[in-house]
Amino acid sequence: MDPDFLRSLMALHRELRGLYAAIARHFGLTAQQVELLCLLKDRAPSSGELAALLGCDKTNITGMVDRLERRGLLARVTDRNDRRISRLSLTDEGMALGGKLREAFNAQVAERWGSLPPEDAAALVRLAQENS
Repeated sequence: MDPDFLRSLMALHRELRGLYAAIARHFGLTAQQVELLCLLKDRAPSSGELAALLGCDKTNITGMVDRLERRGLLARVTDRNDRRISRLSLTDEGMALGGKLREAFNAQVAERWGSLPPEDAAALVRLAQENS
């Protein structure tokens, strides 16, 4: 693998983590809580499914969910098909905050990469979609 490509991916990853961290600080959250709230926009995963999406251990999810639930941002809802499973969904307050988080992220990305030529942006989209 091309070392420049690897270095570039690592730099992009650090940059995105930095954006999440700055936004999180602004809203009094952790970067992982921001990512969690954004992921719940259009899905209601179980804790295990959310752990897989975030690439972390299920025990980490439990603590994050507990804290966000206490803040009134998300709720555990019993799965209609399997009462043993709880699904996570945003409350109205969580949905509103998620919208603000996405707006802040979009603004930061536009500021940082808004001048990226459309063909380069399209190449990144293709790369991301092929590997997700």
